[in-house]
Formats: sequence, C-alpha cells, structure tokens
Amino acid sequence: MHRPHATTSVRRQGGVTLVELLVAMSILAVVTSMILMSWFALQNSFAQTSRASHSREAARDAVARMTQEIRDAQGSDQGAAITEATRWEIVFYSTYNMAGNAVTGSTPRQTAFTLVPATSTTTGRIYRVVDVNGNGVSDELADPVNKGRLVVENVVNVDENRSLFRYWYYSSSGAYTIASSVANTETTNIRAVQIRVLVDLNPGKSPIYMDLKTTAQPRNLRPAT
Repeated sequence: MHRPHATTSVRRQGGVTLVELLVAMSILAVVTSMILMSWFALQNSFAQTSRASHSREAARDAVARMTQEIRDAQGSDQGAAITEATRWEIVFYSTYNMAGNAVTGSTPRQTAFTLVPATSTTTGRIYRVVDVNGNGVSDELADPVNKGRLVVENVVNVDENRSLFRYWYYSSSGAYTIASSVANTETTNIRAVQIRVLVDLNPGKSPIYMDLKTTAQPRNLRPAT
C-alpha cells in the first residue's frame, strides 16, 4: 500500500546570534565606562574642592592668628616688643596663650612666625615658634619644623615682591619708610606690619593661588601722642 509521507513543520527557535551578543556587550561596556568615568570625575572634583576649601580656611586662620598676635606685641624687661623683622620672619614678645596673660605685669615670652621655604619633598610652610625654655627663641627657630607649630602649608611666597612681611617704620633719620626688613636697632620704630600669605590651593597640579593680605598695627608701639 502506498502511504503518503507525513508532513512535518519545522519551527525556527528564537535566540541571539554571536554577532548580536558581541554588539550588545560592546554597547554595555561603553555605557559602563562612561558612567564610571563620570563617577570618578565627580569624586576627584569633590576631593579637590574639599582640599581647596580646607586650604582657604587654614590660610585665613593663619593670617588672623598672625595679625592678632603681632597687634598685641609688647615690650618687656628682656627686650623691645619686636626684636627681629625680616621678609620671612618676625620675632616679638607676647603673652598670647600664656597662663595669666590677662594679668597686668605678666612676663611676655618671645614668639616668632617664620616661613620655611619649599624643598623637593615639602611645600612652603609657616610655623609659630615660642621660647619654651626661657633663653630666647633662637634655639627653637633653628629647628622650627620639630620645635614649632605648623600654622599653614602650601605657601608660595618666593621673592621680595611677595614677602611674607613688610614694615612701615621711622628710620634713624626720621623718614617714614616701607621695607621688607628692618635693622634690629630700629624695630622699636615700627608702626605697622603688612602680612601677605600666598597659598597654592591645588598643590602638585595646575596651581590655583589664593592671595591674602592685611596690615597689623602693634597697639603697644604707637606713640603716646
């Protein structure tokens, strides 16, 4: 007997070809890379903004601290109110942060602000140094990094035109003078001290400078009339 061949329908199975899979993976990789790059850029931007904000606050605090202490400089039996005045360093007598500094007649101690310039491994830094042993501040100033207190870092005052300190004073001839250093014999004639702190807010990268400038008038050095 003749039996007809059975007719079978072949249904094509759905799926993804290798080419389609590779294209999808490539698109996913590109999108993922873009998301990660955006995330890292936002993180770096936030970190840089935080560092810059911290540097700004530290610089402002440093200038305020120096202004307050220099303004309150006072003489003592041991020496004049200001004993050294150079472009990178000022040494003066003060009772600031001393026990009983509000008591009349308390003995002031020598205090200094000094700029330690940048090296190959460190940035420029300003230190506050005090005479802790009572024999003058010179031995502490010989090692301000270890014997002083860091006030602000990333300081880029590097030449005479950007001196940390400048002084208004009467010279020995009576002329009113502005200079970046004053002879020790004429520091009693200082009437004002300009403080300028130039800080790099983005150290090690493209520099972003913050320039702070103010003037302190030592109230105890003002003439009586």
